[in-house]
Amino acid sequence: MVLSPYDQSVYDAGYKYIPQSQYLLNPFQIPGGSENEVPSGLPAIYQAGGSGGGGGALQAGSPMTDYNNFYKYTSDKYFNNQATPNVDDLYQSKVDKTFMGMPSYRQQELTGPDMGEYIGSGTDIPLEQTMAGRIQSGIGTVKGGIQNLMGKVGSLGPVSFLMNKMDKFGSLPLADQEFIKMNMGYTGPTVFGENTTGNSKDPFGLNTRSALGNYAERVGVEYDKLGNMLGGKMSEKYGVEFDPETGTFIGKNAAYANKMNKMNLAKYNFYKQQTLRRDLDRKTAERNARIEAERKAAASRAESARQYDSNVHGPTNYGLGSDGQQSYDSGQGFGTNATTGGPVSNKTGRGRTDYMDGGLADMLEIYD
Repeated sequence: MVLSPYDQSVYDAGYKYIPQSQYLLNPFQIPGGSENEVPSGLPAIYQAGGSGGGGGALQAGSPMTDYNNFYKYTSDKYFNNQATPNVDDLYQSKVDKTFMGMPSYRQQELTGPDMGEYIGSGTDIPLEQTMAGRIQSGIGTVKGGIQNLMGKVGSLGPVSFLMNKMDKFGSLPLADQEFIKMNMGYTGPTVFGENTTGNSKDPFGLNTRSALGNYAERVGVEYDKLGNMLGGKMSEKYGVEFDPETGTFIGKNAAYANKMNKMNLAKYNFYKQQTLRRDLDRKTAERNARIEAERKAAASRAESARQYDSNVHGPTNYGLGSDGQQSYDSGQGFGTNATTGGPVSNKTGRGRTDYMDGGLADMLEIYD
């Protein structure tokens, strides 16, 4: 692996486990003291020294094993990759745009006279999307993403077909999809060494985006597993207690136990913070979904009150059907859809509550 001149100087200075500059938000500054000294501008966490690890593997005190550093790096990547239409629509931006190493746009093929007219007037020659560009344009929606890509390339062979069928990312809850996307973008070394796959991973080697898994679930599994191990056999082994709040051992032999479990403690604290953020994201999504459902239900009730006429629709107001039209009183204890004639629920009158459609009423009851 060829290092840049600056990264080589860091390595030669004895800092063999610092990620390359391309993986860091700010270049690593070589301190004036010993290798174990905490560099200026980095959190006060253990800086590994000596030999071991090999292959540029991250150590327990490496900056990227700290949750805050990792989150800032991946979240900055995420927001920097969001659509910027005012820039993306510029002519040169389109010319420079590529997808999988192929140009996304090309100049239209014009006849000699037409070409000369554009050149003579100093006007840009119109662009058109290439096949790569058309595939690229089909990616990036919150619900589609990679599944859209797989749909585009599915005809290339059985492997692509199987990948398309196996990829379950699009079926995950939207809150989990967003959590995963916010954790993508780091392709640097992990605790296992250099990341030769090119896939997005967290510092402890887990794929943050996979076809079959759910990283949002996995961080909780790792958090629980590590907590049980540290609070169980490791506490017994060293004659200490594990404090899950601080993520450290306490007791007579705490210093020794903490020293011997640097990596375990680093992993625990990383996945603890990941789990807390995931749970907050999920609660926020649930709250927003409930607010939106209640807003739609209120709008439906208001529209029903406007449309309802007891002389036309019957003595009981069963609200709107899924067609947005006022339902009719069947005279049998339930309403009927104005378009299909199918039954409409009379449980709550919270909106479009056709039995056959599941209805907003059922959706709201999930949160009650």
